[in-house]
Amino acid sequence: MTTTPTWTRERPRLLGLAYSVLGTWEDAEDAVSEAWLRLQRVAGTSQQPRDVPAWLTVVVSRLALDAATTAAKRRESYVGPWLPEISVQDDPAEYVVLGEGVDLAFVRILQSLRPVDRVVVVLSDVAGMSHQEISDIVGSTPAATRQRLRRARTTLATPSSDTHAPRLVDRSHLDTLATALNAGDLGTLVEQLSEGCILWTDSGGLTRAARNPVYGSDRVTRFLAGLISKYGMPRVSAIDTAAGPVLRAVSEDMTRVVVLETGGGVEITGIQVQQNPHKIVARMPHDLSHRPERS
Repeated sequence: MTTTPTWTRERPRLLGLAYSVLGTWEDAEDAVSEAWLRLQRVAGTSQQPRDVPAWLTVVVSRLALDAATTAAKRRESYVGPWLPEISVQDDPAEYVVLGEGVDLAFVRILQSLRPVDRVVVVLSDVAGMSHQEISDIVGSTPAATRQRLRRARTTLATPSSDTHAPRLVDRSHLDTLATALNAGDLGTLVEQLSEGCILWTDSGGLTRAARNPVYGSDRVTRFLAGLISKYGMPRVSAIDTAAGPVLRAVSEDMTRVVVLETGGGVEITGIQVQQNPHKIVARMPHDLSHRPERS
């Protein structure tokens, strides 16, 4: 029995799972592609899994965990804040659907966890797997995974009865902000910043950027005003990416991709500024014809 239809259907979900854990499309693609190769080796044999989607979830999760563990060592020497890679495609009709719970705000906060804890959170809160199933994947016990999940949720301040995890500002809101910014109105954005707003700039040491997060609405406002004073008001547009809507800001010095986060209300609680040219990927995740250098 062919596994191709199941693979085609499951691939976007698997990419979303791997990307959530890894934060990079190339590594996510590698994990998903390796899972496909392993499935092909056993397809049509006595080893072919009865439940192909579940089998693929296990394999991709383990591969993502291994890759995240290796990547964690590389990130120790990364210059400045590390933010998720962004896949930009001019034709929104070609976007794959990665599934609910996968966006650039969620992926960012996951990266603050140890690799195994990222996998536990994604499998529990996104994939909806049981602690027994998760423990089998990460090589632990249900009691241990339950404790890991509880600690991880505390660290991330993930949703409970009265709190909200960061999520992306929606597309219509971004369109409104883009219109205001293109009219030279920075105030519309500034008045929506929460008092505790945080701004991160990822340059990987390749472009001039803040080496540390900028905390507080006043400091964030001064930082943004300083960029505009130096390079002029950028041309801003709201665009879709493979993990949610963002702003593209084109200035005389470079093109930046700006991710706006909200805590569930109208205030902007976080701003990711991605200006590492190797992490703004102008392709779809499934397009392997070109892969940028990695930093």
